Amino acid sequence: MNKRVENLLKDNIENKVFTGASCAYMGREIRPEYHCEGTLAETKEMVTEHTLFDLASCTKIFVTLAFMHLLEEGKIALTDTVMRYLPSWKNCHTGKITMFELLTHTSMLPSHLPLYKMSKDKEGAEDIIKHLLPRASHGVEYSCLGYMVLGWVLEKVTGMTLDHVVEVYVTKPLGMENTVYRPLDKKYRNIMPTEHCNWRKRLLIGEVHDENAFHLGGVSGNAGIFSDIIDLCKLAEMMLTGEGANGTEFLKKETIAMMTKCYTKGLGENRGLGWRLKNTPDSIACEYFSDTSFGHTGYTGTSIWIDKQYDFYAILLTNRVYYSREPVNINHVRQVFHNIALLEYL
Repeated sequence: MNKRVENLLKDNIENKVFTGASCAYMGREIRPEYHCEGTLAETKEMVTEHTLFDLASCTKIFVTLAFMHLLEEGKIALTDTVMRYLPSWKNCHTGKITMFELLTHTSMLPSHLPLYKMSKDKEGAEDIIKHLLPRASHGVEYSCLGYMVLGWVLEKVTGMTLDHVVEVYVTKPLGMENTVYRPLDKKYRNIMPTEHCNWRKRLLIGEVHDENAFHLGGVSGNAGIFSDIIDLCKLAEMMLTGEGANGTEFLKKETIAMMTKCYTKGLGENRGLGWRLKNTPDSIACEYFSDTSFGHTGYTGTSIWIDKQYDFYAILLTNRVYYSREPVNINHVRQVFHNIALLEYL
C-alpha cells in the first residue's frame, strides 16, 4: 500500500476525523491494493478487510444498478412516471415524476425532510412525499426523497421487497457475499459503529445511520446497505468491465455508458443515471481523475470513484460521523486520497 495513503489514514485517525478506515484502489489490471487502519469506534477491535461499513447514500448505487437490470429486461423505462407503478399518486404533482428525473436528481423533490419526525410509519412517510409540491428552484437538487420513491417503484415492478430486489439483481450476480441491509438480522458482528444517536439514545452499530431509512424499517432506496471493502471492489470492477461473478455479463457496455453520461450540464451539477460526474474544481474526485470519471459518496464517510479513462477506481470507507457530522474534514481526506492513490498509477 502507498505509504502516503497509510499516513493519511493514520493522521486523520489521530486528529479524530474518524476512528478507523478501510480503503482500496486498483488500476491497469493490477490486483486491488487494500489497507485498513484504526479501530471499531474507540475500542481495541481493529478494522479489517471484512469490516462492514454503513454505506449511507452509496446505497443509491445499488438501487440504480437494479433499475438498469430491469431496464435491460424490458420491465421499466426511463420515461415511465411514478403513477404508472404507484396508482394512488395519479392526481398528485409527484405522480408525474419520471424515472429519469429520479435517477438524475431533477425531479423537483426537495433534498430532505425529517419524515421520521413527521409521520408514524412507512405509509405516513409515503403520503407526505406523495403530496409535496414542486420546489421553487430548477436544476439538480440531490434528493434522498427521490430515491425512496424509486425504491418503492422497484418493489412494485418486481413484487419483491427492496432488500430482495438488491440481492437478486445486484449483490448475488456480483458475488458480493457481505453486502446487506439490516446486517444484525444475518448475525454479522464485525461492523463499524457510526455515532451516538441523540434520537435513538444509543451508539449505532449495524443500524442504518440515516433516520428516515431507519424509520422505514432499515430498508430504503436512499440508505441502509452495509458492505465491506472487498465486496465494493467487485462493484467498482464491474463498472469498468461490465462483468459479474465468474466473468459473466452483468450489464451491457451500452447500459454502463448510458449510466455514466452527463444529462445535466449547466444545471448546477453534472449527473448521470445514479452517478455523480466530475464537474467542479471542488469535486471530491480532485485534480487527477479525468473529467469523465464518476462516483458517489455516503454521509457516514464512504465514497467510491471510478475512472474508465485510466481503468482505475478508489474506494474509501470511514465512520466520520462518529466524531462530527461536519463534512469539511472528510471531503479533504477524500480529495487527498484520490490524488495520491491515482498518482501512483499515472
